Amino acid sequence: PAEAAPAEAPAAAPAAAAPAAAISFVPGEAGKSDAPAAVDDDEKRAAAIKKQVEYYFSEANLTNDKFMRTEMAKTSEKWVPISVIMTFNRMKALLPGAEHAPVAAAMAGSEVVEVSEDGEKLRRLPALMKKTVTLGGKEFVGRAAVVAHARPLLQKEGELAEEECSFIKDLLSHHAKAAEKIGAGIASIKAGCNPKFPDTRCFVLVRADGSEEDFSYLKCVDALFPLEAPPGKGGKGKGKGKGGGERGSKRGRDEGGAGEPSPKRGRGGAAEGAQKGSETTEAGTSYEPGCIVAVKDLAEGSDISSVKEKLNDAAGAGAVRFVEIVEGQPLAFVRFGTPAAATAALGASV
Repeated sequence: PAEAAPAEAPAAAPAAAAPAAAISFVPGEAGKSDAPAAVDDDEKRAAAIKKQVEYYFSEANLTNDKFMRTEMAKTSEKWVPISVIMTFNRMKALLPGAEHAPVAAAMAGSEVVEVSEDGEKLRRLPALMKKTVTLGGKEFVGRAAVVAHARPLLQKEGELAEEECSFIKDLLSHHAKAAEKIGAGIASIKAGCNPKFPDTRCFVLVRADGSEEDFSYLKCVDALFPLEAPPGKGGKGKGKGKGGGERGSKRGRDEGGAGEPSPKRGRGGAAEGAQKGSETTEAGTSYEPGCIVAVKDLAEGSDISSVKEKLNDAAGAGAVRFVEIVEGQPLAFVRFGTPAAATAALGASV
């Protein structure tokens, strides 16, 4: 799992001990020097252990963490020994003695992780295990995996390859209006855009009669994973405007992202508004004020690498330290090394 290097062994305690350092927790980011310091307070340590272990078993981590997925796959019931969890640097920093009992005790009552009866193993709660679907002959676990596979195809030029078309056709079969979209039959599939929404990317069906019809692959994904639809973005949600329910625009949450298309949007999103004041993670890690920028109306098909590359071009090589793209929304948060770099990136097209 992505994590910081373990903290160095503390020197002998001085006569008057300094206050304990804030517990660091940066979801999804490989820190370099922010491993949590050893915590003397049992309650604070238990809370830090619970937060860290729940992150290891979270969808956000498991989507990219091959090691954890491999460990879970070793048993049909997906148990991971606590001894394995204790090899992670953040856990070593929290429990230098590598005791198992404090971990099991900290996870009692967790809504994400379950502890085995013998107190020696952990697993993601079975009710949270992701649905597996087969598209184009390949298996995908959860919504995020399907979206991650589809997005790069939107950037391709010309007709998609046979294997790629097979994936798209299987995905299309879950669209509420699949038969209407297919019409006279599919001759080929390509990536393109709807003329009414030229700033978005979508898949276009070239029919046997020569006509063309685009469709929202995200609507298909929502149909496949209704319980995983982003909050306020379809699924069981109801209402008007942005989110689930009625919308005034055909592409209310198609490839263009959440809600109605933004009138300010050009070819891609723009880096806007370096945050003022102190930037702090949920568990207390502080960053220099003015280093975090929100990228709104992110172009469909954007990934971490493309966002990082474009903003580094605007602010200077190595300026971007961390990028987080909000799943299912045209939104990303970018942390720069300095406020000056963040300011230089404002207004950049992403």
